Amino acid sequence: MEQETGIERHEPPTQAERSRTRRGVIAFAGVALAFSVALGFAQATQSHTTQGPALTGVVEGTEIDLAFKLPGRVAAVTVREGDTLKAGQEVARLTSEEVQAKLEQAEGAYALAEVRAAQARQGVSLMDGASSAQVHQAQAAVQAANAQLDAMRNGARPEEVAQLEAKLRASKTGESAARVAYEGIKELYQAGGVAKAKHDEALAQYDKLRAEREATEEQLRMARKGARQEQLSASRAQVAQASAVYDQAMANRVQVSLKALDVAAAEAGMKQAKGLVDEAQAALRNTHLFAPVDGVVKTVAINPGELVPQGGLVVTVEDVRARYVKFYVDEQRLAGIRAGERQELYVPAMDRRVAAKVLAVSPSADFAVRKATRELGERDVRAFTVKLRVEEPELLPGYTVEWQPRKEKVS
Repeated sequence: MEQETGIERHEPPTQAERSRTRRGVIAFAGVALAFSVALGFAQATQSHTTQGPALTGVVEGTEIDLAFKLPGRVAAVTVREGDTLKAGQEVARLTSEEVQAKLEQAEGAYALAEVRAAQARQGVSLMDGASSAQVHQAQAAVQAANAQLDAMRNGARPEEVAQLEAKLRASKTGESAARVAYEGIKELYQAGGVAKAKHDEALAQYDKLRAEREATEEQLRMARKGARQEQLSASRAQVAQASAVYDQAMANRVQVSLKALDVAAAEAGMKQAKGLVDEAQAALRNTHLFAPVDGVVKTVAINPGELVPQGGLVVTVEDVRARYVKFYVDEQRLAGIRAGERQELYVPAMDRRVAAKVLAVSPSADFAVRKATRELGERDVRAFTVKLRVEEPELLPGYTVEWQPRKEKVS
């Protein structure tokens, strides 16, 4: 019989035990591998996105309320709710009989003002021409009268005296010859040798040359002695008369200036009338209401035949090009988000992502999304408004969207 000792004996593991051990090791290795893959994926995802849950927002649209600039009765409404509009398309119009009548009245007043302005301009032109001619004529007359007066005061010049002396000598010679001829014919006539007509002709020639000699002598005497006092007085009177005519002509020039003011007043009246025409034309245009942008009719607030006040709501149009979403992003996730960046939004109702663009980032915080606790030594976390424009025409206002802000631009 074998004696027991203090040494324990272990039996070698069986085949089943060895199989269970291998399966446990493989399972542990699989779990470790799956964990490492998940961890790597999470790290890769975090390298492109900001930590935190997705932000939620609602698609909004830009609504434009359309109204008439003037009151009136609705003639027609050319759109219905839900209609798609193009910019410039008519949506409603007012009756225009009264506005048309005011326009015709303004156009008539403008035409009359144009005629009056043209008449005023023509009158000034004619008066200016006549007045200018009168001034020049009167000025020339004054100069001539002054020159004549100066000549009488100063007497004739030496060369003029010499000319008169030469003329007097010629006149005396002619007179002497005519006298000799006349005396010879006179003797023959008395003797009956010549006819009476011949006698009378010789006498007339002699009288003529004698008168010329006497006139030349008087001219020479006046040239040597100067004009008589009565002649100077007459010349002075001519100067005064010419000066008066000149003064009257200059006074007429003042009338031309006054007429020019009439032209200015007529042209001002024409401009005023033109302004009334423009105003009436604008009022006629304002009886038509047009869509300012491409959009969709959201509401129609009037019916044909109704009276609408100035500025009263007519149609509300939603701008299809201006759909946006506002998100409130806390300061810890705001870093790297800038206006102009491309982003992606997820639409749960459509189960797909849509493109978006950051329009604006609020320059200051709007409110605190988390208040600090004194015990833990924390601080407030504030939120900033980020506005994104949605670039998906099928995404209507009211849709809920989610956004996971990216620090990198979406290509």
